[in-house]
Amino acid sequence: MSRPMDRQRLGQLLIAGGIAAALLAGAAATLVLQAQRNWQPEVSGPVLPGWTQTVADAREIEIAGPEDHFTLVRGENGWTMPSRDDHPVIPERLAELDAFLGGLSYAGARTADPAKHARLELADPGQPGAGTRLTLRDGDGNVLTEIIIGAARNDRVYLRFPDRPRTYAAELTGEAATIPAISLADNWLNLDFIALDPSDIARTTITPERGPAYVLERPGQTARNFSLREPGGWRPITAGAGNGPAAALVRIRFRDVRLADRLHGEPAGRHVEETFSGLRLTLDILALGDTRWTTVTATALTDGGAEKAAEINARTAGWAYLLSDLSLDRLLRPLDEIADHMGASDASEPADDSGQ
Repeated sequence: MSRPMDRQRLGQLLIAGGIAAALLAGAAATLVLQAQRNWQPEVSGPVLPGWTQTVADAREIEIAGPEDHFTLVRGENGWTMPSRDDHPVIPERLAELDAFLGGLSYAGARTADPAKHARLELADPGQPGAGTRLTLRDGDGNVLTEIIIGAARNDRVYLRFPDRPRTYAAELTGEAATIPAISLADNWLNLDFIALDPSDIARTTITPERGPAYVLERPGQTARNFSLREPGGWRPITAGAGNGPAAALVRIRFRDVRLADRLHGEPAGRHVEETFSGLRLTLDILALGDTRWTTVTATALTDGGAEKAAEINARTAGWAYLLSDLSLDRLLRPLDEIADHMGASDASEPADDSGQ
């Protein structure tokens, strides 16, 4: 009886010993892994050595940010964005990116724990706490360099390389003192090129989507408010009711851009502003589903407006621009939102043209 019991106890002890050994091995492995993640190797020098040659060889830049994903391509006419019908990108933005990446120098290694990547905004694109991944390729599609840019804190930026857990801090110095605005496609496109001087706007004609067309005008640059010149039978709600739509082009930023001949929209209105300096800007608005796009045409009314008109037309010829709801409201505000229609007994009274 004692021998079977001894063998049973021995088996239990062996099993318990095996479990303990496995747990010990697991704990040791965990400690080793944790030590590897906490260990910070010494690093120094440029983050991207040979950057000058990389830039010379690059023919494509893929940018995957937290909110956007797009590609820039280098062709005979410079860098363009294929997803925007090969619209040119802002050269200054490329110079900023060049200075930023070329000027990064290691300040030290940081965590290698993937669970902590999001804290540094270095998670993979599409994940919470994602960074901005940049991939440069040559003309054959070979990857020249690939890097993820994360948070910037205290004159340093955090970064890592894809498929590697180790993160790093890099110094931001000189021309690379700030991270350029590169993660959104519209930051690469010059979409706020219209900015008229508010004191220079003389006359605005608006054809809204509903209601009659109307004309707002100022007698001179010192006049504070625009007067309603046409049509008759309407009185502005306030003296300055027309100022917003009349000066909509003082500052406008479009939301996107496409080749105009690809947008088969229906005419939805027109906004025309004329300046005292001799420039006319015409925005023809197109309805494309629930969105509104516009073409932009400049006309020189005097010799003084010729240079500016040529500059704008060179930029806008063949392109259509997406309007925000706010911009659309100002450009095509219906007349009944800024003026009251007068009754028959008041119809003979002139529209307010005091300019006060």
